[in-house]
Amino acid sequence: MGKPETIGPTRRSPKATEAAIRRAISAWKAAGLTVGAVEVSPDGTIRITTPIDRAEEPQQRQAPKKWRG
Repeated sequence: MGKPETIGPTRRSPKATEAAIRRAISAWKAAGLTVGAVEVSPDGTIRITTPIDRAEEPQQRQAPKKWRG
């Protein structure tokens, strides 16, 4: 008997290229967002996240409130 035949086309897992990552970052920045991190999964998924925002510090008033008594 001969070699077993594969049924259907063989597919390789898609990989993110450097060009695809650059395009994704450019689009992210064009949307006015800041790049915090870039993750590339083994399946080729490109995930971009924003940096973690710092908690806003409470603002102090310019002058104390007047007494209404």
